[in-house]
Amino acid sequence: MSAPKAIIQMLMTGTRIVGRAFGDAYKQATINSAAARAAAGNLKESADGDRMTKASGITVDESAKILNIEDVGNKEEMTKRFEHLFEANDPKQGGSIYLQSKVIRARERIEMHWAQEKVKAEQEQLAESTNSEAPSDASKPPQKP
Repeated sequence: MSAPKAIIQMLMTGTRIVGRAFGDAYKQATINSAAARAAAGNLKESADGDRMTKASGITVDESAKILNIEDVGNKEEMTKRFEHLFEANDPKQGGSIYLQSKVIRARERIEMHWAQEKVKAEQEQLAESTNSEAPSDASKPPQKP
């Protein structure tokens, strides 16, 4: 076998091997991408599942962890922790503007949660008052005189 023929044969074999490897890698990347999209979709739906989380990009639980509070309903504790962390991360005092912005976003998300809870409570009260105003004998047919 001549040298040029051997070189061409090696190049062709190498090209086939590399081509198959790229093809297999592409197929695996497609499968991984589809699985990641599916997992991300499920995660977003189960995280809080509400528009506020999608709008703010942070959940209420994450906000509570950032502000180091147990009860997100305790407004005094949240305000106290926010003010402390905001001042502690002031860039003028050597703090981090990134951390300060995280603290602000956490406070905003908890305030959104409070507003959302308030709206839910108002809707429940409205539904209860609507139900209590309905006549109790609505199931009976009207009587003829």
